[in-house]
Amino acid sequence: MSVPEVVEITAETVLVGDVIQVGGRALVVADRILTTRGGRRLEFATGEALTLHSRSRLTGTRLNSRRRS
Repeated sequence: MSVPEVVEITAETVLVGDVIQVGGRALVVADRILTTRGGRRLEFATGEALTLHSRSRLTGTRLNSRRRS
């Protein structure tokens, strides 16, 4: 059984399926696109997007079964 885990999310560590709180709303990452200078454009399941700078740090939720090896 997978248990949600609170993780620090950066442009390098974000995964599809991560849940990020933005403006009090929980948004699920549906796609991530590499941008110039090491950033990532996150596209959410709702159709909204957010660009993370290479130094951005957010807190999000990830199922522990999705951990990187």
